[in-house]
Amino acid sequence: MVLLTKEYIQQTKGKDMSWQDAITLSAKPLLAKKIISNDYVNNVITVCREKGPYMNIGSQIVLAHARPLPSTKQACLALLQTTEEIFLINDKHPARLWFFLATPDATSHVDILQQLTAILIDDSKLQQLLAAKSVDALANVFSGK
Repeated sequence: MVLLTKEYIQQTKGKDMSWQDAITLSAKPLLAKKIISNDYVNNVITVCREKGPYMNIGSQIVLAHARPLPSTKQACLALLQTTEEIFLINDKHPARLWFFLATPDATSHVDILQQLTAILIDDSKLQQLLAAKSVDALANVFSGK
């Protein structure tokens, strides 16, 4: 199974976007497919506002997520890559890769996290994600092309 396909990947410049905008936009493909609802997106933003930038999981990487809600239909992942950095909470947390993770329960997302971790700890793949100039190029990193 491919972790992310083109339908769940977006790119944008990011200029003048807030971290809340980046999280909301990153979730857009999941909302469009009705896998999640706006209450989950709002919950992610609220949790981040309350608990701080813990979603910044590495240099340039945000993993936006929250506890499961009944409105989430399945474990899922989406990606927004920005060409410009957007700061998560404050200027100590710049990011360009905005992953959005949702899960309906406490365990169904584990495989997604394992696959994502394998990609993100591979410096070559991480650099490919940051340097990608198209959605196709981003999708190729996840498909192994």
